[in-house]
Amino acid sequence: METSTQIELQDADTLENPDDKQDSGFVLDALQDAVKVFQPWQDLCNRIDDTWGRTRELNDATDWTDDDLDVFWASTEILKPAIYSRPPVPVVSTRFSIRDQFLDTASEMLERVIITTLSQTGIDDVMRGLRDDLIMAARGVAWVRLDEDGDHPRVVVEHLDRTDFLHEPARKWSEVGWVARCAWMTADEMRERFGDKREGGGQYVWEAAAFSEREKRKGEGPHDNSKQAAVWEVWHRKDKRVYWVTEGVDVLLDSDDAPYDLETFWPCPKPVYGSTRRRSLHPIPDFVRYQSHLEKINDLTSRIYGLLDSIRVKGLIPSGSEVGDAVQIAMRENDDDSMFIPVPAAAFVGNGQDPIRFLPVDMFAQTVQGLIASRQQLMQDFYQLSGISDIMRGATDAQETLGAQQLKSQYGSIRVRDKVDALIACAKEICGIVGEIIAEEFDADDLAAMSMMKLPRDKDVKAQIKQIQQQAVDADKHLAGMQAQLQAQVQSPMPPQQVVPQ
Repeated sequence: METSTQIELQDADTLENPDDKQDSGFVLDALQDAVKVFQPWQDLCNRIDDTWGRTRELNDATDWTDDDLDVFWASTEILKPAIYSRPPVPVVSTRFSIRDQFLDTASEMLERVIITTLSQTGIDDVMRGLRDDLIMAARGVAWVRLDEDGDHPRVVVEHLDRTDFLHEPARKWSEVGWVARCAWMTADEMRERFGDKREGGGQYVWEAAAFSEREKRKGEGPHDNSKQAAVWEVWHRKDKRVYWVTEGVDVLLDSDDAPYDLETFWPCPKPVYGSTRRRSLHPIPDFVRYQSHLEKINDLTSRIYGLLDSIRVKGLIPSGSEVGDAVQIAMRENDDDSMFIPVPAAAFVGNGQDPIRFLPVDMFAQTVQGLIASRQQLMQDFYQLSGISDIMRGATDAQETLGAQQLKSQYGSIRVRDKVDALIACAKEICGIVGEIIAEEFDADDLAAMSMMKLPRDKDVKAQIKQIQQQAVDADKHLAGMQAQLQAQVQSPMPPQQVVPQ
């Protein structure tokens, strides 16, 4: 399959939309161009998913019907815990070491709220989804949004399916002009979200949208029996606006200014990338590096199982003789792992008195051993290409020194270090976006409840200041009264002293 395509940079200005323009064609065209660019990668990922999730039905427990050795599945299960094993723990602090009680308290509160938010949104499942996409497809995407449907707002972090995310084809992430995510919505959901807006033909947008059922989506979108349409939410960085469009509707479903004032503008971190094509953001799954090895391993496995199924005890016996009849009766109750074929007795003339002649199986056994050795070498080549060292696979040699084993372990960790760092950077950016939305959209009551910190409110501080000011005024009045009384005592003449006669 051809997996490469020429990436043509799309001008970010193509999504510029004046306020009086409602045509959705310019947005849908940009989305369609991006779909064409990434379609070969999507097709390759579908093949990888089929290879990883294969199933085989055994007709009989004794039949060698599973002719594929799932080395690919086993390797991914080894890489998963090596790349990611536990959810991230955010740490919020000032950029520089500044000893300020107010900043330290604010950082601690925000850190607690982020921890609570990530726990509520299931960050571990999100990170595992990113990890699996990174291993299988070389790209994983997360999306952050604010949910205000309930009594209290909450920030939700989602792992997006690879088919539900698009961005402008570019050489590097800093040159991307727009990103988009897909949400599958029913007609009722579209009517509730976009109201009774009509398209150019006079129909409501929720009537003209291209709805599809499960069996028509070919694995795309939610797998239920409801009819749903793909609604794209497009964030355009130059316009600082967000557009909503869907196939079949010739007007914008909605457009608005960006709801969050984020430092990076995007409500999503940079996707977690594995290998990419040079000077582009086109992912290259690791599977293409060792696909031929997996196919050869499966081919050898199929041949080995076929030969093993052919190795049976087979012998020739003279027919029409008492010895032949006795041998047949003796072997009649056994299964077909052994087989005796009667031949004319004249064929045994001159071959001695041996009533049975067995067919040689040594050549089959030697062939199977050679195929197994060849397959083992192919598996070693696969482990070398995939970066799975002997220590990571749990295999070692008692003759090896400690230094040799440490070198193997270090080699394996270096090969996956880039993937680990990519997940760490994505988790850090997720925490940053979550923190920015919380700081801008949450009120004091929500922050205090989620952080479980009892801090004085603004009204409490003002009341305390007023009380202190009143106490100062009362103290001034009391001091003034004491000074006046003292001054009066000083200015009044001393009464004459009376002499008591003795």
